[in-house]
Amino acid sequence: MKVRDIMEPLHNWLTPEMSVLQAIQVMKRTKRGHGLSVNGIAVLDNEMKLVGIVSTKDILRLIIPSYAYMEGVASDDESWEGMRLDRTEKVRTMKVRDIMTEDVRTISMHDSVMHCADIMLTEQLRRLPVIGTDGRVLGIIYLRDVYNAVTDILCDTSAIVQTA
Repeated sequence: MKVRDIMEPLHNWLTPEMSVLQAIQVMKRTKRGHGLSVNGIAVLDNEMKLVGIVSTKDILRLIIPSYAYMEGVASDDESWEGMRLDRTEKVRTMKVRDIMTEDVRTISMHDSVMHCADIMLTEQLRRLPVIGTDGRVLGIIYLRDVYNAVTDILCDTSAIVQTA
């Protein structure tokens, strides 16, 4: 089984010039097959080439600074209200290029799912952009999809062995 067989085709993406607020809006409306919003999304240039990736963690790091929950700091409600205006302005003015991860591991659409699983486990990744032969991003492969594919194969193989 190849990566192209189980990857999620690319429907939406970000550009480096988008604001973080625009990125949040795109991510919220971009749904996977199970209906939930994506937790990470590719950042592409005008030629559809990968320049980065933005995850929900990247956005949360911007919105909720670590000092906000240090001991002795105001309660959650007071801290949040005090930060809200500042953080709202940040997500409106900061650009995707300011928060994206630029050094992104990718995988070829022709690679095997087992090779993909090895990369994801070894490098502790939850998603990999899938690159076509022309270097353009074709889709994303998620750890959950790799898990489903591998366990489906395992279960099918087990059923064959039990009946033989």
